Amino acid sequence: MTNFTGAFLTVENHGCVYTVCTEGVLFSAPILANGSMNMNEFDIVNFYETDANQEELNEIQDALIDMTKHIGLYFQSSVVA
Repeated sequence: MTNFTGAFLTVENHGCVYTVCTEGVLFSAPILANGSMNMNEFDIVNFYETDANQEELNEIQDALIDMTKHIGLYFQSSVVA
């Protein structure tokens, strides 16, 4: 099971809600007709097989990672030089 961070970003013109897992992988779930979403419908966003703008997807992913860093839920391994 994937551990979502709890930070979600709704992009209405995409018709979906985005989130990231604790490692920063971008997921999306469709917005249903009644305006809700189903947590079981989240799937990994394939940047190469989507009609969405790649730059916009990167901005969405970066924004969600920033949000999760601020709330202490983003896992980032330390770099040892």
